Amino acid sequence: MTHQANILISTDPASLKDIQTRLADYVGRISGLLVQRQTIFMATAILAAVYFDFWIAVYCMTLIQITEVIDIFLARRVQADARSGALNRVIPHYYGLLVNTVLNASAICFFIFIIARQEGSTTHFTPMFFLFAAALFAAMNNHQVLAFIGVRLAIYTITFLAIPVIDIIQTDAEMMSPIWLQMFTVIFVLFFIVDSSVVYIKLYRRNLEQMETLKEEKEKATSALIAKSRFLSTISHELRTPLTSVSGAIALLDSGAMGELSDHQKRTLAIARKNAANLTEMVGDVLDVQSLEADELLLNMDTVDCPTLLKTTFDTHVAAVESQGRKLQIQDALPAVSIRADKKRLHRILSGLISNAVKFSAPGTTITLGLIDRDGQVELTVADEGEGIPEGQEDAVFSSFTQLDGTDVRKAGGNGLGLFLARAILKEMDGSIRYDSVLGSGTTFTVAFDKIHSIQKTPATADV
Repeated sequence: MTHQANILISTDPASLKDIQTRLADYVGRISGLLVQRQTIFMATAILAAVYFDFWIAVYCMTLIQITEVIDIFLARRVQADARSGALNRVIPHYYGLLVNTVLNASAICFFIFIIARQEGSTTHFTPMFFLFAAALFAAMNNHQVLAFIGVRLAIYTITFLAIPVIDIIQTDAEMMSPIWLQMFTVIFVLFFIVDSSVVYIKLYRRNLEQMETLKEEKEKATSALIAKSRFLSTISHELRTPLTSVSGAIALLDSGAMGELSDHQKRTLAIARKNAANLTEMVGDVLDVQSLEADELLLNMDTVDCPTLLKTTFDTHVAAVESQGRKLQIQDALPAVSIRADKKRLHRILSGLISNAVKFSAPGTTITLGLIDRDGQVELTVADEGEGIPEGQEDAVFSSFTQLDGTDVRKAGGNGLGLFLARAILKEMDGSIRYDSVLGSGTTFTVAFDKIHSIQKTPATADV
């Protein structure tokens, strides 16, 4: 909860920070209205010079402009300190602005009072209107610091009352005279101005309280996010140790070191091996998410020969893809191009795209790996003949923990992190990913990088 500043202010850091915020809001407001305020002053000075006294208008306007220059100087100092967070000059700035507020309000009221006296003992529509405009302007724009608006309105109030009171005394006016009517009108106007000031002060304080609440909620959310990230990171690291042991035991059994296995045992072991690999990949994905959130993702950037990378990816997955009833093929005549990337992570991204293509395409269809050299960019593509992606689903496709089929029973498994991580990691590598899809005909995912140089062209590779 913030506290309104008084004439005497506390020096503890919390109070100083609150006052600095109010001062920054105050000077920001008066700086933003500089042109409007100067226009009003100049118009008033011209009217006073033409209809009353030229030299009085010049003299009074000079006094007002001196205080305006001081305001601008102090405003810049306050804004500079607010940006840097320095609190050591908050008190001098506070009292400097307070004193200058007194001087500015006094100069304005002196100008208006002189105009009223030039008119003589009568009703004073023009100077009273000028004073009303100045008071209303202050109520609307100087409410950030209670002391500032308080002393300004006090000086305006004294001037408001002094003008008709002096006229009443000098003329010994009767109660039913226009001068007394002016007196009662002034009192009514003062109530209106004070009420308007209270409204603006309450609105400003409410906004400050809401901002403070939002700040506290943001801090709580940030703390919760940090705690969640640390928890997931710790759990993920702790899971890696038993997973390594499980994977090692499975490999040992699979090698026959523990004795011959029956066909039923081999099938069971294959299921265990597959699920252990999936769980290991999931833990890796979670760790990558935490690294991205903490801006701690480690990349081993190097020159990558794209044809070699694509053929290695093909060789790694062709048997697994064919075992699931699909065909994996690679484009003929791969262009000899290189990019700068993290080879292992790029291989993993391409592997994930192949895995997705298998999940979302029917048995008997073909998955094609391609490489395109296009206008200084290298595009690695994975195209399937699956069901395709509906239009307008890009945000969902690349969101974390999201799949287009969000029901409890989905055609394809997965944690929904693959494409989210692919785009985030590629961005860190100065790459990008997109897709083109036609419902019922298939989808092509394209990973793009800037080409860095050409290498010797590789021989054509036949379909498998």
